[in-house]
Amino acid sequence: MKSTMKGLKKIYATYVRPIMMNRKSLLGLLILLGFFILAILGPLVVPLKMESDVSKRFLPPSREHILGTDYFGIDIFAQIVHGTWSVLVLAFLPSIFAILMAVSIGITAGYLGGIFGRIVNGIIDVFMTVPSFPAMLLMAAMFKNVNVVFAAFLMSIWMWAGPAKMIRARVYSIRSMEFVEAAELLEMPKPHIIFKEITPHLMPYIFMQFVNMIKYSVGASQGLMFLGLLKFNPCHWGAMLNIAVTQTGSIYLPFAIHYPLSIIFFIVLLLMGCTLLSYGVEEIFNPKLRTYE
Repeated sequence: MKSTMKGLKKIYATYVRPIMMNRKSLLGLLILLGFFILAILGPLVVPLKMESDVSKRFLPPSREHILGTDYFGIDIFAQIVHGTWSVLVLAFLPSIFAILMAVSIGITAGYLGGIFGRIVNGIIDVFMTVPSFPAMLLMAAMFKNVNVVFAAFLMSIWMWAGPAKMIRARVYSIRSMEFVEAAELLEMPKPHIIFKEITPHLMPYIFMQFVNMIKYSVGASQGLMFLGLLKFNPCHWGAMLNIAVTQTGSIYLPFAIHYPLSIIFFIVLLLMGCTLLSYGVEEIFNPKLRTYE
């Protein structure tokens, strides 16, 4: 029992406290939690009627329509609420796939080294050389209208290389530390050394890379959806922005400017939440940045 409590206290001091004590990262965490609550509970509270009503076209924000209505007379806030889940899925799922690839490849290449490590490093350099977003555009155009999971996998292919290279370099330095050498002298199996000795020292760094990937995924998924290269979802914010800008021209109409600005506001707010959270994550990785005792 005492060892469990001691472990929980260590986890809190190492991972949770830096986020909770940093006002910016705490605000970022609250923003992200707010989006998850909106995605899960919002559709149950806010009804969505997709029937067009020309008489309500481009209504300004009011009590009945918090963010106003769009070109078709449909409530903008209701569309944003019902599209939040798909936005979060296309933000987190590619990041999960990419961080799993980065961690497995980076740790293996960094620990084994030798010819295998050099080959993997060369492959990583190739992926880092190719511009990621244009590559995503090309692959999304080749595999158009795929399901969300496959779309997330296609995005992750061009996201893992940079973090994998950094993780490989970090593992390469950890490999020469005393506790790893002691485990090797005791002839412990390689999986034990990798997962029990090395990986725990990488967790804050992996978490920081994961948060950065989420920020990139949000922008990339919005761009791909805006360009019509992902399976169409009328409530996804990228698709809504495409309709607002290219199909209805509301960005050029002063009385309709609330339509695209509402969508942009939520996209920026989600990115801001990820950015603010990263401040606390950086403190986990680098205690020298902490401003509290």
